[in-house]
Amino acid sequence: MKKTLLLLLVVLVLPMLIFATSYPSLYTLDFPYMYQSLSVTGGLGGGEAFNITIDTSPAVTFAADAGLRGNYEYVNHQENSHLFLSSANSNLSLGSTGIVINPIANGYYRNYAFSLGSMPAYYRISGGIDMLLNIPFGGGPFFRIELSPVVGAGIGRMYNIQPIKTIINTMNHFGITPSEEMVKEVAQIMYSFVERMKTYSNDDSLLEASYYRDLAKAYSIEDKALELSRVATSQVFAFESARWAGLMYGWNAYANVMPSITFQTGTTSSFTFDFGLELGGQWATLLADDTIYLSVRGNIIPAIETSPAFQFNLDMGGNVNARYFFDNPRMWVDSNLTLRVNLLPTFAINLNLDGQFNYLIAPNFTTYAGVNILRTFDEFSIVAGGEIRVF
Repeated sequence: MKKTLLLLLVVLVLPMLIFATSYPSLYTLDFPYMYQSLSVTGGLGGGEAFNITIDTSPAVTFAADAGLRGNYEYVNHQENSHLFLSSANSNLSLGSTGIVINPIANGYYRNYAFSLGSMPAYYRISGGIDMLLNIPFGGGPFFRIELSPVVGAGIGRMYNIQPIKTIINTMNHFGITPSEEMVKEVAQIMYSFVERMKTYSNDDSLLEASYYRDLAKAYSIEDKALELSRVATSQVFAFESARWAGLMYGWNAYANVMPSITFQTGTTSSFTFDFGLELGGQWATLLADDTIYLSVRGNIIPAIETSPAFQFNLDMGGNVNARYFFDNPRMWVDSNLTLRVNLLPTFAINLNLDGQFNYLIAPNFTTYAGVNILRTFDEFSIVAGGEIRVF
């Protein structure tokens, strides 16, 4: 009787203890951060900004080229908004053969500016521009511009819970007893990592050292800042942390309008306009005392293409990701089901299913085994492998 009561107590209490260290109330944590950076390099390849070439065979020729490439990034993340601006690899070059101007820019803005009842609602604006102007000396100019704006709105909100799980995993690795307040304090510092690393400095190593000192203090292991900075190189820690990669929490339903415009002129001119509408949603959560992770997402995309000929497309599909976490953190199962159905202009269906069991037998011995069903049951395979370091 006593054994029965003890077993019942363990069955009832143990899941509560496991759940108590997961802190689902912290899954929706969101901390503000902001950073920007601008760097300029030579735009001729390999960092070169200026090049003079004199060729003496078969005849003497002279060429001079100068070029610059710029990278600008601005991120401003607040509790209810996110702004991202980037101009990566924009290029300007001037040489003996001509002038090339190639500005490239991308942007994204989302704002949870209103709500529908108790549901958070947002709007988003994003897009990219890629422009190329080539003016050769002794020839006609070439100009091309590509625009890909996206305007959308949605309800619900998704959160990345990988940081929270990683924090708890780190505490377990260092033998720290987790507490909700400590997890929150550590998370606040972790969310500032990119902002800190993007700070302009004459010695970037000091930025990283300062970050890990503050992080170690939040973990209450001030004397182990060095070990904390290198914890990701631990075979056991890396394997256990891989379980949480890409984990999301929450739900979201949205609609996006996606026009696309391309215009170019040179020896010939062309103009294309495509239009797409995306309706989709996503739901993800942890179940059964955080032993099961389930993520479901899908969309339907009606689209119109005008080049090379007018065509109406209709595509739909989705993905289901399920993971099972054993009590032993050195074992976990990951599975995915992906389905895409093209309804127009021609019908096609593609279904892929895979599942994999991952097991860390020893720090230097990892194994896995899985099953893959590809191309709508046209291909079936069983796989197994791993890695062991002998010496």
